[in-house]
Amino acid sequence: MNSPYISRIRIENFRNFKEIDVNLNHKQVIIGENNVGKTNFLRAVQLILDRDFSDMDRELSLSDFHDSIEDPKGNGEEIKIVIEIRNYEHNRQLLAQFQDAVVSTKPPTLRFTYKYFPLIDENGEILSYKYQIFKGITEDKFFRSEDRNFLNIKVISALRDVERELNANKRSPLYKLVKQYDIDKEVLDEISEAMQDAAEDILTLDEIKDVKKIIGDRFETLAGLQHDNEINLRPYDIDTERLLYTIQVYMGLKGRPVSELSLGLGNILYVTLMMLLLRDKTVPRIIKKETYDDLIAKEKSTLISENYVVNAKGNNYIQNDNIEAEVRNQLYEFFDQHNHQLHSVTILAVEEPEAHLHPVLQRLIYREVLQKSETSVIFTTHSPYITAVAPLESIVHCRHEKGESKVFSTANLMIDSKDKTDIERYLDSKRGEMYFGKGVLLVEGITEEYIVPRTAELMGTYLDDLGILICNVHSTNFKPYVQILEALDIPWCLITDGDFYDLEIKTEGDKEKRIRHYHRMWQEKESQQYRGLELMNKMNVDLGIISEAEIQTDNIQGQFDLLEAKGCFVGFYTLEIDVMIKGGDEGKEILKKVYSEVRPGGERQQRNFNKELDKDNFWAALSKIESNVSKGRFAQRFTSHMTLNSVPDYIKSAINEIIKKVTTAHE
Repeated sequence: MNSPYISRIRIENFRNFKEIDVNLNHKQVIIGENNVGKTNFLRAVQLILDRDFSDMDRELSLSDFHDSIEDPKGNGEEIKIVIEIRNYEHNRQLLAQFQDAVVSTKPPTLRFTYKYFPLIDENGEILSYKYQIFKGITEDKFFRSEDRNFLNIKVISALRDVERELNANKRSPLYKLVKQYDIDKEVLDEISEAMQDAAEDILTLDEIKDVKKIIGDRFETLAGLQHDNEINLRPYDIDTERLLYTIQVYMGLKGRPVSELSLGLGNILYVTLMMLLLRDKTVPRIIKKETYDDLIAKEKSTLISENYVVNAKGNNYIQNDNIEAEVRNQLYEFFDQHNHQLHSVTILAVEEPEAHLHPVLQRLIYREVLQKSETSVIFTTHSPYITAVAPLESIVHCRHEKGESKVFSTANLMIDSKDKTDIERYLDSKRGEMYFGKGVLLVEGITEEYIVPRTAELMGTYLDDLGILICNVHSTNFKPYVQILEALDIPWCLITDGDFYDLEIKTEGDKEKRIRHYHRMWQEKESQQYRGLELMNKMNVDLGIISEAEIQTDNIQGQFDLLEAKGCFVGFYTLEIDVMIKGGDEGKEILKKVYSEVRPGGERQQRNFNKELDKDNFWAALSKIESNVSKGRFAQRFTSHMTLNSVPDYIKSAINEIIKKVTTAHE
């Protein structure tokens, strides 16, 4: 059962953020450039939920106000941070603890507010500043340190020392994980005494006796007349606590300690332990016999007995593996009602989890964490390998905008389930780079993917230098990509074929059959119909970018102009045909040269291709490219020879527009 999560954050006047209000999901992947505020976004949450923060940590200073605010303390400005929590209604402890924090029941929502504000005397003078954290909407319902025992956040910083953390005795996540099992102290005491007795045998060794003698003799000489200087040796005290926190993890056939692991494996081990440590513990994995007997007496079914098996000693009952989801929910409801131990809910935040991890390992471990874990997790990352496996509705994009940082998310993204599956596969195969572009140019196919960036170079601009990415969607289904880019406020344009056609209407009985004929050349006074225009008009209307009333159905050029104004650049035929027409005689010679370099056949094949070009049979020439070479291979080689004279105007216009959007957004 998925744990509670932060569903919304509002921040006012804090550090990078002048004013933001963003919805979140159970899993979140926060992306953005350096110094855009990803760490400050987490720190805002820590001010409310982090148990490791002291009162001093929660007290802010002048430097914590947004830079745009002049003399904030002199003018009585406030810093406010509001977080909302959802998916807590199945947790009876949170329901009881946070009744005062409820601000909605549909859906059930908790709210906590941090406020840093001035104390003002009776004359209106500012005396000092203080902070307070309150529940719900009433400021006298304080959120206190004991509340963080029920709900908190654990942040693993980017500059983490995994080896130190794993070997940190009582701070080790392994020690904390072991302590959660509430091991019988009497059993530990027996083990400790047995180990102590065995360890003392070392003192009977002659070598140890001699070490004791020579140390004692030398110390006595150096100590002179000092009293009570007798030297004794004894084994390390093995008390109950040390017995637990001296347990260490070793890996591999040779049992290598953590200090000998690679940084990458150490990170994987650390995150693994943290995920286990923070999982929901309402349903115990091990039940002591006396507790088991008590639970059986309360239960009116065989739920417990069928899902727990007694161990060999008969003192513990162990939970079965691979319990079905429905049964696990039944167990949760039962233990939530009858197991009254405190089980805190911890949200895990990890800064730059990709540190020292090979891309393959990044994808493997974070696919598991992001898609299968029940714990709410927040990542900040620069890794496209992590965003590639992130759920589509889990992306949070931070970006600079006019002197402040803005935050946008896909939490409320409404995309058809089939489109969602398709686009997640696309992002996976393309390594999720689309999210990291300062601007994105969506294109329909492989030809555009090669020709567009080369065109930009010939125009004097490298798109990579501006952070503009080419995203080939391999279809005309641009809608879900536009939805994502719009949600994340990433500038975009798109290029698609015009696909000019004439329509043949046949009547068969009572049914009308409409047939589009694409493979023909347009002539004056013929009807003008473009599949590309139709698709782009529909997409923009569906997304609310334009209204149907704006579409001039009787003015084709007006439709082209309207779409270009919205960032949609539509060709005439397909790009390949448009290039053949635009290049003229010079372009034909380039195309012939390219074909000669990539064709698999001999001179006869070349002559046939040349003949079709010379007669302006462009569709026939394209057919020979498709059947003998492939459009992608041809376009790849074509970019080595092409000139701007062969590039249709709509391609150049799209490039100019995306450059304009990106440079304007980042001025």
